[in-house]
Amino acid sequence: MNLQRLRYFVAVAEELHFGRAAQRLHMSQPPLSQQIRLLERELDTALFDRSTRRVSLTDAGAFLYPEAVRLLAEADSVDRLMDQRRHGQAGTLRVGFVDSAAYEVMPRALSEYRRRWPQVDYELHTMSSDEQVKALRAGRIDLGIGRAAADPERVEATLVMQEPLLVAAGASHPLAAAPDANLRDLAGEAIIGFDRRVSPSLHAVLAGMLGAEGVSYDPIIEATEYATILGFVAAGEGVAIVPASVRTFQPPGLTYVRLLEAWASVPLLLLTRAGEPLPLVAQALEVVSELYTPTT
Repeated sequence: MNLQRLRYFVAVAEELHFGRAAQRLHMSQPPLSQQIRLLERELDTALFDRSTRRVSLTDAGAFLYPEAVRLLAEADSVDRLMDQRRHGQAGTLRVGFVDSAAYEVMPRALSEYRRRWPQVDYELHTMSSDEQVKALRAGRIDLGIGRAAADPERVEATLVMQEPLLVAAGASHPLAAAPDANLRDLAGEAIIGFDRRVSPSLHAVLAGMLGAEGVSYDPIIEATEYATILGFVAAGEGVAIVPASVRTFQPPGLTYVRLLEAWASVPLLLLTRAGEPLPLVAQALEVVSELYTPTT
């Protein structure tokens, strides 16, 4: 079905005059009459009774008119929706984010994004940095909020912040009574950490950081969520090294201790496919760049 011919039909049906309909459509009358005849031939039925004095709808034309109006409205709606998507005003943004970003960065960034572009929908997936890189390459997500980018040729990384690390300890642990600690103070401690199979890059960063201070990093318990890790810490099962944003999670019996090493930190990155054309992603980069001042 030719939608443009339906538009011609609706104009004539509403004007019941080919001349006025042609003026309304900013065209001459002969091409309009020809298009209506082609539509009638396509539908194998007469849509108008024509005489020298008047034009009127046939029964078939009267039946078609409301359906034509509905179909054209739906087509216009689709056009508007696709135009909004092209300009980043509508669509679905698929975001993967590390568990630690859920405590501060994600809520703040998502709230601001929703305020600016309320018609955009979201798919949110908690996944490690390594999983995000794989998901970006496979096209399963559009944007990642992670700690590392293991594929610089296909995944671009924009620094959000360099986030200090803290030591989480149970209230009865000796470290909990100190205002701060050194990484060397963790020597011999039972450490609870993030699952190395799920996030090998984070495990490697922490192992390298502690190894530089002569401390072995080999967690006795590993989990995939910081809420679980900190639950074990609060229960007195060991200590954990966590990004500073996680301290908003404060179960009973848990203390966070500042590390004296200024370099004890991990990056928080926005991960995107190289050359990503989606306006929705560009808008996310814009929001985060305004909310946070990247540092090196």
